[in-house]
Amino acid sequence: MKTSSRILGLIIGSALITLPSTYAAITPTTPMVPFHTEQQAVNSLDYLPPPPTEQSPGFTNDKGAYLNGYALKGSPRWHQATGDANLSPANIAKIFSPILGVTISESTTPATWYMLRNMLIVTRYAPAAAKKYYMRTRPFVVYGHHSCESSSQEAGMRKDGSYPSGHTTFGTAFALMLAEAKPDKARELAKRGWEFGQSRVVCGAHWQSDVDAGRYVGAVEFAHLQSISQFRLVLEQVKQELNR
Repeated sequence: MKTSSRILGLIIGSALITLPSTYAAITPTTPMVPFHTEQQAVNSLDYLPPPPTEQSPGFTNDKGAYLNGYALKGSPRWHQATGDANLSPANIAKIFSPILGVTISESTTPATWYMLRNMLIVTRYAPAAAKKYYMRTRPFVVYGHHSCESSSQEAGMRKDGSYPSGHTTFGTAFALMLAEAKPDKARELAKRGWEFGQSRVVCGAHWQSDVDAGRYVGAVEFAHLQSISQFRLVLEQVKQELNR
């Protein structure tokens, strides 16, 4: 019994010694360390089906969704899609802050800002394998149109596979994280996360099936992040910032 007590005491003592560094509060000067590497991501190629083939009903649906989105060019919804295309941390904060009722910024909510920047990194890893493997041509290229993005952005997208949607992967995972941190706003956050993904179809940057797949990849990524201790530690600090 005494031996067990001593062992327990050593375990508790060791844990207490590591607490200051492990549970250190995130500040604006905290170095950015991604929650996981690209190699540690759940490989999207292992679970996603191939994108629809050109003669399939799925691709017929993709074409119809694209044309419906292109018809919105110049409308308020098109302008929303244009805004959603900008993945800078400041723009993402601008999109989600009004829903939260909290201004996300590096100075006022450093843990949430850190989480935002970190998730922008790791959610690029999640769809990467399938994107590279399928190298699906984007709809604005197929139709010879311009998307809602700039010419320089389009040049980059021509070299990047369309399936699945990386923007949608991020938007879904980030909205799910915020909904867990701020459950009283879960409905509004879920709706905005959905719109964020759908904006890629309106923009002409992705087919509908790209976005549908991106939503699933985002959900898988969020589940994966839950298994990472550092993510959970930062999430606890995000909850404190958004609910004080």
